[in-house]
Amino acid sequence: MRTERRHDLDWLRVIATVLVFLFHCARFYGGGGWHLKHPGPESLPAGLFIGLLDLWLMPFFFLLSGAASFYALGSRSAGQYLRSRVKRILLPLYGMGAFVVLLPQVYFEAVTNGGYTGGFWEGLPRYLAQVFTTPPSLRTPFFFNLFFGHLWFLHFLFLISVFSLPLLLYLRSDAGRQRLDRLAALCAYRGGILLIILPLAAVRIAFIHLFDGQAHSWAHLLYFGLFFIIGYLLPMERRFSQGIRTVGWWCLLLGILGFGAEGFFILGLEYNYMNLYHSGGEPLSWTYVAFNLLFSTASWSWVVFMLSMGLRYMRSGSRFLFYANEAVLPFYVLHQTVILCVGWLVLPLTIGRLPQFLLIATAAFAAIMLLYEGLIRRVNWLRFISGMGPL
Repeated sequence: MRTERRHDLDWLRVIATVLVFLFHCARFYGGGGWHLKHPGPESLPAGLFIGLLDLWLMPFFFLLSGAASFYALGSRSAGQYLRSRVKRILLPLYGMGAFVVLLPQVYFEAVTNGGYTGGFWEGLPRYLAQVFTTPPSLRTPFFFNLFFGHLWFLHFLFLISVFSLPLLLYLRSDAGRQRLDRLAALCAYRGGILLIILPLAAVRIAFIHLFDGQAHSWAHLLYFGLFFIIGYLLPMERRFSQGIRTVGWWCLLLGILGFGAEGFFILGLEYNYMNLYHSGGEPLSWTYVAFNLLFSTASWSWVVFMLSMGLRYMRSGSRFLFYANEAVLPFYVLHQTVILCVGWLVLPLTIGRLPQFLLIATAAFAAIMLLYEGLIRRVNWLRFISGMGPL
């Protein structure tokens, strides 16, 4: 079983973090409702950029997290692994996240979409009261009465890491390796890696309709959990990488076609995939089944293409990669709140959308790196609540 460090996965994690940063910078101008929006009409280029990344970027994050768990369990017991997940995920989620970093997002959301007209500090007790008095819905995983903003990813990742641990341990056993060997043999054939589309599509078709458009439901937890398990498997067998390399460019074509087909369903057929009981989206209708099959195909195709680029061109490490890879988690935790704060100041400026976007992206990136380099990276207790190890 392979245990050497995969620098390509580290590079891809850094690239994915930069992309999610740009994704949220673009949300002011497209992608539907958000915590804070430009007052003008939706931008088509922003909408296309957001729609493309929305198709595969978060599944890609879960896949990369699964690969990281493979390496984590290689040097830890099950108990040590769970303790590391608490330090690495729950501390940023609650230590820096839900009750610190996300509070400005709560304010922007209340002003933009909730009709709130008071001040930031005036509304804070209302948010805290809501957190501790509203029971969580059975349609969503635990504690989703909290405002998690972009940190829903950490919430899901912790649940998946805990729930999947018995399976992760089984896959390292002799019986698990035998099953893995058969799967790797199938995926080593040209195009065999695309068989993974089948379980992804099956989960979406079987479960998404049960939650009527909920953005962060149990169905999505299962869907992202599959990507996590797939990511865990990838470093275990060289044949997965061989299968990915052989179809990388074909998957780019398949991903582009799938994205176009998704656009046809949403724009051409007016298919509302977020609310399955409207616009011809009744559960198990042909539009529902076809859309989720296309969605899974396009999503996995883009993920395979990105993995193939990593395998081809990102195999070596560097000092920059070590620095950037350590910064990924605190950067992710901070980025959306900083973007919104900068956008709050920039959106009223009477300049074009592109200059606004560039100004927001540049200023927000500089502010995040200043916070990280000047404070978080250098102070042990800030590193601790950010999920980092001590200096």
